[in-house]
Amino acid sequence: MGNILSYEDVKRQSEAVFGQFGESKWMPYTKMNMTLTNRRDPEELAGCGLGKVALLAAMGESLEGHIETIKKHREKFDLVTCDKGFALLMERGIKPDFVQLCDCNISYKWLEPYVDETKDVKLVATCYANVEWTTKWRGPIYFYANKDALHTEGKFIQLMGEFKSFEAEFLNIPSKKVRVIPAGSNVSNAMLIFLVGIDEENRQNWAGYEHYLLTGYDYSWRPYGLEAKCKTGSYYAFNDPKPKRFYMQHRTMLDFNGDYIHTSENLLFSAKWMYSYVTAYNLPVTNCSERGILDIPRKRKLDELLSKLKVSKSATSRLKEQYEICKSAMTTFVVSQDSLNASRRALWQ
Repeated sequence: MGNILSYEDVKRQSEAVFGQFGESKWMPYTKMNMTLTNRRDPEELAGCGLGKVALLAAMGESLEGHIETIKKHREKFDLVTCDKGFALLMERGIKPDFVQLCDCNISYKWLEPYVDETKDVKLVATCYANVEWTTKWRGPIYFYANKDALHTEGKFIQLMGEFKSFEAEFLNIPSKKVRVIPAGSNVSNAMLIFLVGIDEENRQNWAGYEHYLLTGYDYSWRPYGLEAKCKTGSYYAFNDPKPKRFYMQHRTMLDFNGDYIHTSENLLFSAKWMYSYVTAYNLPVTNCSERGILDIPRKRKLDELLSKLKVSKSATSRLKEQYEICKSAMTTFVVSQDSLNASRRALWQ
């Protein structure tokens, strides 16, 4: 799978999605989300992963086979999952550190049983995320906007902008930034993009995690029961919605193991996007899903990799101290450079 998406491919995808939801839901939901009092500045998370590993758990069926491995090594990594994944992991006694929410239509049923458990879980959400989730989430919420081919991020940043009014002060509505990231076509991709943040203008691993491990990143599902004499499976981990698995079956192909799988045009697009993003920037990402169509260069078995992973809190602490020193030095350099340039300009005035 090569870098095979053109600008026109991405633009057409953006136009289709914005046409469907932009004015009807995205704009109204954004106006509601900007008033939330548990909204936090995303810059609080810059460098939060220094010296650590992040495990990103998407909803592909391969996640099922890794539940016991995740439990066994839970203290070794920060766990990131998506909206649907939150409930499925909680049901199995696994609490994530981050939950990513992109969808304006995601059902509240995935959150309702565990609302009380959200007070110490970070919610990373698009500006237009479903307000049934955002208004009931008890932990900190970090909003972001997707930098897409239509430049819609400008609209959302404006709607989520600063409040300077009596009403805002009276209601204690916070003034916080919105993080802008490349639009990655689905929530699983956004989980990585928000933390890495690398694009054509920025080459810094924003959250600073030493490595990102993927599970559930199948972008496909195995055939149904009696369809064929091959490996069979469900559409999602622990969930096999019908008729969705049938009407989304747009292609039948082989995964990177040579097994038959089905996929949709949307999932195939998302897999191509992720492949391009990871390989173009040589990101520190390893696909541990062990199946599917995301055939990036680094692929490993999750249990083997985590068994060898050593966690040192003292080393992580030193890294963070050094990071703060670097940040301070960079700030001093920028201020000094501005002062120097101002003095030079004064010579000619």
